[in-house]
Parts: sequence; C-alpha cells; structure tokens
Amino acid sequence: MDLKSRYTNCELRPFYAGSGAVASVSDNGQLLATSVVDEVIITELGSTKRELHKIENGDEQEITALQLTPDGNFLAFMSQAQLLRVYDLNAKQVIRSMKISSPVYVMDCDDSSTLVALGGTDGSVTVVDIENGYVTHSFKGHGGTISSVKFYGELNSATWRLASGDTNGMVKVWDLVRRNCLYTMQEHTAAVRGLDLRLPESSENGALELLSGGRDDIVHLHQLGPGKKVKLQKSIPVSQQIEACGFVQVPGHEDTIYTAGGDAVFQLISLDSGAVIKKTNKPKEELFIIGVLPIFQGLKAYLVLSDQTLFLTDLETSLEAPGENIVITQKIAGNHGTVADMRFVGPGLDLLALATNSPALRIVPTNGFFSRQNGIERDVDRVQDGSSSAEKGQSLPLEVEIYEGHTDLLNALDSTEDGKWLATCSKDNTAIVWRLNSKSEKFELYARFIGHAGPVTAVGLPNVVSKDWPPFLITASNDLTIKKWAIPKPCDDDGTHIIKASEYTRRAHEKDINALSISPNDSVFATASYDKTCKVWDVDSGELQGTLASHKRGLWDVSFCQYDKLLATASGDKTVKIWSLESFSVQKTLEGHTNAVQRCSFINKNKQVITTGADGLIKIWDLSTGECIRTLDAHDNRIWALSVLEDGEEFATADADGVFQFWKDNSEEEAKENLENEKLRITQEQSLQNYLSQGDWTNAFLLAMTLDHPMRLYRVLDSSSQAQNSKSTHVFNEELDKVIGGLEDEQVLTLLKRSRDWNTNAKTHSVAQKVIRCVLMNHNIAALSDIPGIMNIIDAIIPYTERHFTRVDDLVEQSYILDYSLVEMDKLM
Repeated sequence: MDLKSRYTNCELRPFYAGSGAVASVSDNGQLLATSVVDEVIITELGSTKRELHKIENGDEQEITALQLTPDGNFLAFMSQAQLLRVYDLNAKQVIRSMKISSPVYVMDCDDSSTLVALGGTDGSVTVVDIENGYVTHSFKGHGGTISSVKFYGELNSATWRLASGDTNGMVKVWDLVRRNCLYTMQEHTAAVRGLDLRLPESSENGALELLSGGRDDIVHLHQLGPGKKVKLQKSIPVSQQIEACGFVQVPGHEDTIYTAGGDAVFQLISLDSGAVIKKTNKPKEELFIIGVLPIFQGLKAYLVLSDQTLFLTDLETSLEAPGENIVITQKIAGNHGTVADMRFVGPGLDLLALATNSPALRIVPTNGFFSRQNGIERDVDRVQDGSSSAEKGQSLPLEVEIYEGHTDLLNALDSTEDGKWLATCSKDNTAIVWRLNSKSEKFELYARFIGHAGPVTAVGLPNVVSKDWPPFLITASNDLTIKKWAIPKPCDDDGTHIIKASEYTRRAHEKDINALSISPNDSVFATASYDKTCKVWDVDSGELQGTLASHKRGLWDVSFCQYDKLLATASGDKTVKIWSLESFSVQKTLEGHTNAVQRCSFINKNKQVITTGADGLIKIWDLSTGECIRTLDAHDNRIWALSVLEDGEEFATADADGVFQFWKDNSEEEAKENLENEKLRITQEQSLQNYLSQGDWTNAFLLAMTLDHPMRLYRVLDSSSQAQNSKSTHVFNEELDKVIGGLEDEQVLTLLKRSRDWNTNAKTHSVAQKVIRCVLMNHNIAALSDIPGIMNIIDAIIPYTERHFTRVDDLVEQSYILDYSLVEMDKLM
C-alpha cells in the first residue's frame, strides 16, 4: 500500500509584527525595512518580492524606531536598550553602534542620505552622521518627549533646517549650519506627530513654510520669516487624530496637503479652502494610520496601518481621477495575526482565503510561492542550512486582498470545490456568502444571513454544486443551534441578498459548536462541540441521525472521508477518533499528540489522516494500523488552520503566530532515494568485504568510517592488528597509522567515540587502546584538546582504562603466585 510519508515544505513568516516602530521605505520604493519584535527585516518590493536581510538585534530588545536612507544604502535603527545601530546594506553588516541618552521612538533621514535625526524621550534631538558614525548636533530645549522630527535642506546652500515637535504641542525649528534654534511655536495642545517644511514658489524672500499636525486634530501652517519671526497663516481642523501630515508634491497641486491617523483615513486637503478633496474609505475594523511613507519624490506613498498592513496610494493618479476616493494600487500584509481557518479558493485554487483575528476576509496569492509553481526548496527531514526561501530566488506572496463585510472577528470559513464560492462566519452573529467575479477575479459579497442570537462559529457549503451556485448553507452558532439556509439563485441585476429566514433551526448541543462538516454527497452533516460529542444530522430535514460520544474533552474539528463511510473527530483529549457512519462506533483511536488536536483531514483515499495540534506538530497517520508514520515539526505555536489539496498531495498549515507552512508530498522521491541508498549500501558492503579479504586495511578503514558501522570498523582494526608484525614499531601498520594521523577533527571525534564504546568491554578494549595510542601518537595534543566535545569523551575513557590496567596487574600478580606454586611442586617431586 502506497502511503504518503514524506513532505517537503516552504515557509512564510510575518515580516512586520510585534513592534511599535513605523516601517521605512527607500525613495525608489524598492526596499522596505520593518521590524519583528527585536529583529529588522529588509524586503525587496520589486517584481520579485524577497527577503534581502535579516538583522539580529544582539541585545534582544524591541526595536523602537528605524529609518532607511533614501538611497537605500544604509539603515539606522534603535532598540529599547537606547542603542543606535547603522547597518550597511551593501556590506551586509552593522558598521556603527552608539549609546543614545534616552529611548528614541521617532527618526528621520535627510534627502542626501547623510544625516539621521533622533528624537529622545528626554526632550533632546540628536543628529548623527550615518556613514561616519559620529554626533553632528545635539539640541535641547523641548520640555516633553520628542514625537516628530523632519529635515529640510537645499543642496549646495546654507539652508539646512530640522523641525522637531514634542508631546506638549511645542514645535521648534533648528538651523543645522549655525547650530541654534530659529523658531519656537506653541500652537498645538497635544502631541505633534506630523511635520513638513517647504519653500513655496510664491516666496519672494526665501521664507519657508512649516506644516504641523497634532493629536489635537488640527493642522497649522506657519510662515518662517527673517529674524525669527513666525506668522501663523492658517489653522485647519481635520476632525481626525493626526499621526502624519505633509505637503503634496504632485506638480500642479502645491496648495494640497495630506493628513492621516485616526479612523485609518488618509485624506488630501486644500490649503485654500480647508476642504477635503480626496480620502480613503474608513475600514470597519478599529484601526489607525501610524505613518505615511512618500516615495518617488512624493508622487506615491505607503500608508502604514496599526495592524502592520501597508497600502500603496498613487497620489498623482488620485488627484487627476474623478470622484472622492484615493486610488490604492497595492496592499501588503506585514502579518496576518492568528489564523483561525483557511481554504484554497480561486479558479485555479491558487488563492488562500483566511479567517484571522480581524473582521475582514483576507485572501492572499500562493502562485509563485506554493509548491506547484516553483517547487519546494527545503525539507524538514533534512539538516537545516539556515537559508531562507527568499535567498533561493523565491518570490514571497506579500500582497493581500481585504474584503470587508463583517463587523466583528471571523471565526471560520468554507468554500466550494471549484473555489468560486466562499462562506464566512463571524462574531457579529452573521454569515456571508461571497462569489468570485469572473471578470475582475475578485470576490464580491453575494448574500448575508442574519438570524443567529450568538456568534456564528462554523459554516459549511455543499460539496456537490450541480447548478451555477451552491443551493444551501449550513451554520452553527454559540446560541447552540444549527441552521440551514437557502442561497438565492444568481441574477443579472443582483445586489447583496439579505436572508433572515432559515429553512430550519435545530438546537444541537449543550456547549459551543466548534466545527461542522458536510458529507461528500451532501446527504448528512456533522457538528463537533465542546460538550465532548459529535452529532450527525440529515441535511434535508435537519433530523438527528446519530450521536458520537467517546471523547473525554471537547471537540475542535470534524471531517468526513471522501471515499468511505468514515468520520474523524479531533479533541482536546489529545486524540483523534475514526468513526463508522453505519454503526456510529469508534473504529480507531489515534494517540500521539501531546496537546489538544485542532484539525484533522482524511487523505490518500481514506488510507491516511493528517492532524494538527496545539503542540505545534503535524502528524501523518496510517489508518490501517492506527500508527503515526511521520511527525512534521515546523511550527512554534498552536496550529489552528489546515487546508488540503488534491487528496493530500499538497496542504497548508498556519499557526497562532501567523506562520504559514506549505507542504508537498515527496514520498515517491523518498522511495527512489531509499532504493538508491540501499543499492549503494550493498555495493559498499561488498567493497568492504573485498578490501578485508585482500588485506587492504587502509581502504577498508576509510570505507567503514564512511558507512558509520561501529562493529565493521572494529573488525577492520582488529584484523589489521592481528596481521601486524610483532616486531613492528607501528600500532597497526605504517599506512593505516598515517591515515589515522591525517583524519579531520570530526573524524577523530567519531573514532574516539567508537573507542570509548569498545573500551567498556573487556573483549574489545585492546583495539580501543590501540586506537587511542595511535591518535595520541599521530596528532598534536594541543590541537586535539581544542576539538569541541573531545574532553567529555576522554573523561569517559579514563575510568574504564584504569579498570583494565588494574585487571591486568591482578592477572600478572596471580601469574607470579602460580609460577611459585609450580616451582615448589617440582621440588617436592
């Protein structure tokens, strides 16, 4: 019976998560710097998206701020330990490290990629030369934590300014050439989070304009005149907490500014009228924008959201296009949070729909990353080489489509086999069916189902779709009921259908329902509950067909077999049970997980089962024996989500850290490899026998070392020792002694390990002692002592060696007594 026993995998990890540091991007938009707690990730955002650098933070402190130089050559980043480090992207190493007087949470780099400004919590502003690594300026005068900094400079001129704002609402403008404070403004009543400077075309005396925005929801425009004179030109209330603001640099729109922050809205505002010209839509999720990253001289900008998602906006196109919406050309997910459920969807099943700790449905591409397109680069059963998939030329699927429909977190989802219909359920007590638009290749909200009194925790679509749409939907809820809904027939003028009446409602369980599954022929469906039972229901009537009660703890998942009348249930009691749908009895119990089993799925035409657990392990089971034939260990946290393709040829898993693993069956290749290895082993065994029969001890020794067979190696050395001339000064023979003297450190360590084991046995210790003597005679003692782990082996050899010498001494002493007795007996005779 052909079993799937070996899988290779590719990994997709969050590249922006767990840190308050705002991302940074180079001016050409090609490089993105982000932080994952105490690590910094540099990602290439070109046609091939890949991880270029992963910078470990030696002090293991959270990254608080980071800044790429506009030219993309250097990265400056700060940690909670108040250390500033400068990383050279070309040399791929940290070239500078210096201690700063206080923690830093805001940074800015000048346009020439020469200087970086650091805003400290002690109210100081420090300017550092990036490449040379020394402090050029240190400004003090703020009474609160610095909350924003912004450079302005003109090449080949003496006009170099630095603006800084603090949490008390104070703004200062510093002259970098004269090293003094030129202007001080106290117009804001809350933290200043946005600053920008410019020289307007209408300026006759070279007076700069300063734009400042704060958390008091107001933008101020100042004119910085000569002699430290400041004129407040305009104050614009923007009705949102401002986290970033600046002048729009699109030609022909010099009178336009942008603001971003509260409600995750980015808006373009006219300086003349103060009216909002364009803006992004407010998301249903409670988010806000924490930063705006202009690229291409301000023609485009990345919006950094509080959930570490980045939206790329095209300001030039947006200002020219009709309507009020700003054009968003790309969405990049720094992480997906906890993935509760997922399914492969799309016409080619090359998209992955995610239910995460967010109200929005997320869909990410897998083409270019999943095994069917590029092949698998890494095998978890092999020794890890430390290289990432990105380093091997693989493009990472960073983009994400976000579909808003629910108002609270998603719990689960399901899809039809063709991937064109998708159902989601949420804590907002509703379920939604989405339909794929064949023209736009985007999912559209098709129908909303309202009627449950509690969060909808599980949802199921039919497996058989004989018409152009799935005819029904099954939902389960924390209100302990299940409902069957009729899905309306699609029409040309379809809007969103609102369905409030179900075909039937049944009280199903005594505790929360965690999962449901519909049988392959859509005749019955099963629900798994925290009340320790699984129940099987008739789809048409909703009548109970059977109750499966044998687990000791609540159930997390249930899955039907596609090829037999079997059902699998996964439980918090660390087991998976296989049930017969004919007798509703347990056929097998799969035990092996060390924590709750979260997901289960039949594969390989009911011959096997895949399970994932809260222990972070994936197990492949042989149903004929009930034994686990392979454990895949690639996750560090609870695996909530599992989605299987092509009867187990490929599958994907995702855990509570948002780490994805894409797996492909490699069992056939393993069988071929094992066959080749067996052929090679037999050939080598025969060669070893030939060497021994010919007395070629040197080649026999080297081959036995390669085969790593301790007893074969012992026989080679023992045979060589017995063939040695008693008058020879060599331990074994001249050639073999020379070979042992030329062994590398790892080979010496292996040989001494074998000698240690032989030395414990009185029958084999003599060969062990000869090996030890040969090694000590032919290797430098000082060099030997430097081999890692060798001292532990020597410590284990010494006690048994002393015991052997003591035994030999006793035998010699006894031989003297025997000789004396024999002499005395001769005298008597």
